[in-house]
Amino acid sequence: MNFLKTMVLGVMLMAPMTAHAENPVDWVRTALHNRAATLPDGSAEAAAIKGTLSRIRNLSLPQTGRVIVVNIASGVVTAYEDGNPVIESKAVVGSKATPTPELDNTVTFVRPNPTWTVPQSIIARKNWRDKLADDPEFFENSGFDVILDGRTVSAFDAADRAYQVTTFVQRPGENNALGSLKIGLSNDQAIYMHDTNDPGKFEDAVRSASAGCVRIEQVRDIAAWVLQVPTGQVNQWISSGDMRNHNPPEPVRVIIGYWTAWPDSNDRIRFYPDIYKKDGGGFVSTNENEPAPTGDAPAWASEIENETQEQDRGPRFIPQAEIQPEPIYTERSLQ
Repeated sequence: MNFLKTMVLGVMLMAPMTAHAENPVDWVRTALHNRAATLPDGSAEAAAIKGTLSRIRNLSLPQTGRVIVVNIASGVVTAYEDGNPVIESKAVVGSKATPTPELDNTVTFVRPNPTWTVPQSIIARKNWRDKLADDPEFFENSGFDVILDGRTVSAFDAADRAYQVTTFVQRPGENNALGSLKIGLSNDQAIYMHDTNDPGKFEDAVRSASAGCVRIEQVRDIAAWVLQVPTGQVNQWISSGDMRNHNPPEPVRVIIGYWTAWPDSNDRIRFYPDIYKKDGGGFVSTNENEPAPTGDAPAWASEIENETQEQDRGPRFIPQAEIQPEPIYTERSLQ
C-alpha cells in the first residue's frame, strides 16, 4: 500500500505515506492542499484551488463499479472502471449563459437516432415562433416537425399559426442537434449527454457552447462501454435506424462537477478557466511564469492552446503482479 501511495502523491507532494483512504477523493484534497501551500494568497490559482476544495467537500468517488466523471471547467469526460480511467473524451458543456449544473445521477438509457424536442427555454430565448412565421423553410430543411393543436404538422402548415405552436421536434438525421446518440440521465433538469451535428466545437480550447447538456466527442465508445457491447454494435444500431432505448446491464453513475484545479496523470495540478466565475479569482493561468491576460474566452483559448505539451504517461496506475491499484480519479492531458 505504501508503494501505491508513493505513486499517487509523488515527489512533488512530499507527503507522508498513509493507509488506503475510504474515499478516493482524499488524495485529490491532499494534492490540492499541497499545491496551495506554494501559491501566493489572492492569486487566481489559489482561488481555483479554494473553490474546487469547497465544491468537492461532499464528493464521494466509488472504489468499485462504473462511473462517468464530467469536469465542466476542463471540458473532459472520463469513464472509470473500479477507479481506473478506461476512456477519456473531449466534451462541450454549457455556456456561461446556459451553464451545465453540477449533478450526481445515473445513466437511464442509451438511444440511437434520437429525436430532439427543443426545450421551451430555447424556443423563448431564440424567438423560434417568430422565426417559424418568417422562415418555415428553415425548419423544414432542418428536419423539424411542430406540434399544433396536439397534432404533428409540417413547418409550412404551421407558419400561419406559429404563435400557437407548442413544441418543436427535430427528426433523426444528419441535421439533428443531438447527433446519432443520446445518453439519458436521472435528473429533473433535462440534462443528458449526447452526440452533436457540430463536431468542430470539440477543437475549441474552451469548450463551453451548449445549452446545458454535455456533448461528447467519443460518444459511441462511451455508449458501448455503458451498455457493455462492442462499439461496432452501437454503430450497427445507428446505421440500421434503431430508435429504441437500450438499458445498461448494471448501474453507471455519472458525476458532473465544476473543478477549476485538478491533478492530471503527469502528477501536475492543472488549472482551468473559471468559465462560470465561481472562484472569484478571474482568469486562471495555465502558465505560472506569465501574467494572466485580460479579456474573455479568446485569451483563455490562446493561453491553453500554447501550453507546453508533455508526453502523457496514460493512466496513473498500471497493475503489476499481485498488486491491486488503488482507485484514482485523474484527468489525462487532452487539453
